[in-house]
Amino acid sequence: MTNLVRRPALFSAALAPVFFIAGTVVAGLAWPSYNPISQTISELAAGDAPTRVFMTVMFMLTAICHGVTGVFARGIGIPGRVALVLAAGSTFAVAIFPLPTVAGTSVPHRISAIVGFVLLAIWPVLGMRLRRDYPRIIRPWGAILGTALLATACFYFLAVWSSPQTGTVGLVERIAANAESLWPALVVGLFALADRRRARVNAPLPKVSTAA
Repeated sequence: MTNLVRRPALFSAALAPVFFIAGTVVAGLAWPSYNPISQTISELAAGDAPTRVFMTVMFMLTAICHGVTGVFARGIGIPGRVALVLAAGSTFAVAIFPLPTVAGTSVPHRISAIVGFVLLAIWPVLGMRLRRDYPRIIRPWGAILGTALLATACFYFLAVWSSPQTGTVGLVERIAANAESLWPALVVGLFALADRRRARVNAPLPKVSTAA
């Protein structure tokens, strides 16, 4: 078996949640009247938001990271890697098609966000590996559990998002979106540990000198 993960994916998987989670926190702090419990993340990048440029950049950097992870995390099955790359494209679309105003809506933005949420929830089961020499997190039970947890959070958010009277849409969105940004980092981190263990096991024995 070749290495499960290449170096670029180690950095991208680690940086994606930094850009996304820290980015939303910093943007929220920079906008004193913003309420992270009742307002969505998308509002931070809306056309009239004071944090528009910063949050748009964070969306784009997060998208790049997901794309790099999809390309270089070779331990993930091809369908799962494709889903990650497509999710990166959807995240780019979220940045390219922002909400026109904080109180406004945008069909392209809404579609991009929904597609991205769904792809980031289902990639673990699409990337499932059946062989026992793969880490458990990408084998059937781990992959199914990952998608079950992410999909539950994702679809609960979509249900809350469709009910404008709900006052916790921002909180629910953060739980779902943050989990989706952290799961690739967890998978890639376990891949790296598996690669390191295998490298130790397969390391050649040191030559013993026979000189007197």
